[in-house]
Amino acid sequence: MAEPKMLDCLNKIRNVLKGTITREQVSDWAEIYVSADDPKIDDDQVWDMLILLSGIDLKDSPNSYLHSVDDLNDWLEEYK
Repeated sequence: MAEPKMLDCLNKIRNVLKGTITREQVSDWAEIYVSADDPKIDDDQVWDMLILLSGIDLKDSPNSYLHSVDDLNDWLEEYK
């Protein structure tokens, strides 16, 4: 399993915003790394982003996500 790069993480967010991938798919992808016994992620910013992305599908009600579209855009700005 290749170590993800920041560009991979940012593209996942962009694809969620475009509607080409679901939040649940991104969360599942990030969770593979976050829950690994020895994740081997050398870049601390990538690690932080993976933690954020593992919770991108959290809901604050049955019909709305905890992290808004504005939050996702903020993540893009913060980590690019």
